[in-house]
Amino acid sequence: MTTGAAQTSRTSPRGALPLMLAAGTVAFAIALTVLTGGSFSARTGYDQAAREVALGDWWTLWAIPPVEVALTGVLTAWLLINARPGARGFVAGCAAVLLVAVCSPIAGLAQSGLLSAHMMQHVLIGGIAPLLALVALRQATPADARRRWLAGLASPGVAFGLWVASTVVWLLPDVHHEVLVHQPLWILQQIAFFVFGAIFWIPVTERLVTAPRWYTTGVACGFMIAMWFVGLTIANVYWFSGTAFYESHAAAAQSLGMEPLEDQGMAGTVMMVTHCFIAFGAVGVLFFRAAREKSLQQRLVEAGVDSERARLAVRYGGADELAHEVGVPVHVRAGID
Repeated sequence: MTTGAAQTSRTSPRGALPLMLAAGTVAFAIALTVLTGGSFSARTGYDQAAREVALGDWWTLWAIPPVEVALTGVLTAWLLINARPGARGFVAGCAAVLLVAVCSPIAGLAQSGLLSAHMMQHVLIGGIAPLLALVALRQATPADARRRWLAGLASPGVAFGLWVASTVVWLLPDVHHEVLVHQPLWILQQIAFFVFGAIFWIPVTERLVTAPRWYTTGVACGFMIAMWFVGLTIANVYWFSGTAFYESHAAAAQSLGMEPLEDQGMAGTVMMVTHCFIAFGAVGVLFFRAAREKSLQQRLVEAGVDSERARLAVRYGGADELAHEVGVPVHVRAGID
């Protein structure tokens, strides 16, 4: 009886966490909406939104789109339950990024038809939030039960191809118009941004499933450069085409007092700057992590540890314990140790 009671006391807070988090998320969104004079429902149709929105009143564009807020709450609850120790800051960051993307004036301006705001929302939901969500989870290991369907989707080449395809499809002018007009398609687009962004980041972070052995740090950096090149290509098309590709966005930009090409050029700048930040930031992290891991792996081998055992420990965890076991320092300072 005592053991069962103890187990119940341990699991009940865990089970109540999703409800508590969902309530807190909605309360936070409601408070922002009330304080800023925003709306409790998302606008549907860029023509209606463009008539109601003025750039000078952008701060009043806070809203509570119920589906997006509910999905954010559920995702955050799941992440908190499954997060590795010490990673709740990443979970909070993911939730904050998603709420900014779907509740803040960025979302209001995006759904009003401003392409540059829509592009910022795209990057927040599809680039930054999935990365923070995955980093909050523990690293996958070869001993984990393989999710074969996910392993196939998250194969580096497939993941990159799916991410590129998703990006291009949602940027097609005809598709973009339908997204602005139909609310369900707008929500589906946001879900697709996050899902395909997460698939892209899985092999880089090695969360949920492990990456193939050939997917070394150098290869991962190559994929980051390829991601940056995709953003660069789209940005250059927006900058130098001299043509406003999206009639819906052009009409909305004009109703908001902007030139369509100016808005499109700003969208290209958003794409370029954010992709530079994400891609080269990731390259820097990967480079310094690889340098540390290779150094530790070499010291373990020199201390008599089997090379394959050292590689697995460094890549998938347990290297610190193994280093202490054989008397090898985990960290060294060049020129001193």
